[in-house]
Amino acid sequence: MRRQTEQGFSLIELLIVVGIIGIIAAITLPLLMDSIDRSKQRRTMGDMHTLVIANGTYKVDLQEYAPALVNLVSGEYLQVLVSDDAWGNPFGYNTDGDTYDLTSLGRDGATGPAAPSPWVNQPFDPDIIVINGMFTQAPGG
Repeated sequence: MRRQTEQGFSLIELLIVVGIIGIIAAITLPLLMDSIDRSKQRRTMGDMHTLVIANGTYKVDLQEYAPALVNLVSGEYLQVLVSDDAWGNPFGYNTDGDTYDLTSLGRDGATGPAAPSPWVNQPFDPDIIVINGMFTQAPGG
């Protein structure tokens, strides 16, 4: 008489596989979240750069900066106004006609202190600030 061999995986083998999958997920998930926030930060800076160019063109044409971001949509400055950063927070914009500042509050949506160098602990929370067309507070690299 021949003994039948059982086929399939044992409980130990399944637990080892589940554990390995858990370790891989624990390593890759934070990296994925970091990449998503980094892309949002770069998109926000790109949108701010677009607003800077449109506002500079507005000043060349009318000898003053736009009184509000919505004024950039009229004429040939912008086709679509991006009024929020990539995290969904509205851009801050202040002007007196001769100077202006444009601000994104970052991921946390709160006004924060000056960014540490090089933005290490919470690298996506500090504000991103443009004054008169120049990034004065922004992440490096």
